[in-house]
Amino acid sequence: MINQEVERRVAGYYMGLKMSESQFIELEGALLDAIWQSEEQITDDEPVKIGVTLINRFLEEDEEV
Repeated sequence: MINQEVERRVAGYYMGLKMSESQFIELEGALLDAIWQSEEQITDDEPVKIGVTLINRFLEEDEEV
C-alpha cells in the first residue's frame, strides 16, 4: 500500500503538470467557496468530492479537445 504522503505528492505533481492555470483557479475557488459558505465545519470528504467532480469534468473536457 502507498503511504498517504507519497500518494498526495504524486497526485500534486500530476495535477501541476496536467491542469491549466484556469482549471486550477476554478478548483481552488470551488473549494474555498465550499468552506466559506458552509455554516458548519465541513469534513475533509466534502471538498474532496467537489475536487474529484471538477477534475473529472476537466479530464472529460481535455478528451474532447
